Amino acid sequence: MTQQLIYNVEGESLVHKQAVASARKAFKFSTRLLLTGVLWAGVTVQVFAADAALQAGQYDALMLAITPDRQLQGYYSETLGGGVTRHCAFYLQGRIQGEAPVPVTTWSSEAYPGSVTATADGVELTVERGREHAGCVSVLMPEITTGLALSRYANKPWIGLVSITADKAYLQKHPGDKVAKGPYIVKGDVLGVLAYQAGWARVEFINDDGRSFTGWVREDQYKRPMLREGLASEEAGAGRAAVAP
Repeated sequence: MTQQLIYNVEGESLVHKQAVASARKAFKFSTRLLLTGVLWAGVTVQVFAADAALQAGQYDALMLAITPDRQLQGYYSETLGGGVTRHCAFYLQGRIQGEAPVPVTTWSSEAYPGSVTATADGVELTVERGREHAGCVSVLMPEITTGLALSRYANKPWIGLVSITADKAYLQKHPGDKVAKGPYIVKGDVLGVLAYQAGWARVEFINDDGRSFTGWVREDQYKRPMLREGLASEEAGAGRAAVAP
């Protein structure tokens, strides 16, 4: 029986996401506590709730990876509509320095500055001109200009992101294998990287049911998203299906 594994992060309805964002911001505010006048052995102590640390993983429509040299890499992909769909996708990258908001550059066909901030239950993505990314004006919520709250639903040890360049790339069990059957991914898919080894990358994708699938792909089957000089980048892919025959 044919089994289809789908890697495609789709957006929630606008009304639902607005409600979730509002509730999340209220929760975030309530968790930032300032306790003063705490006496212990005659000493007055001020205690501040610690800010959450950024972690690699899936945050609603945003994938985040943290490289060994503390670079933050991300890919936002959201699709709305049935039949005729609207798709918003862009990459981001910046360097993590302490626990302050991480300044990032976001790009698809154009590049715009932004920031990523860790919150108690996810991250807050801010890109003032985010809705100007190709396809995003009718998909991305207006809150992106001041801070779009995104919930973390999966922590992942991703050390980078790659975009598939091959028309079809089978997920191999071991580096060097050449098995042309089983699960495969297709051109345009953006995946989290778990490891690199001698010209191969161990990658992971998650289907719509939340199931994780991993395997190895050759370095000539993928590229690492990188902002090109002068503004533009390799185009953010549409996130096509990953299929197992």
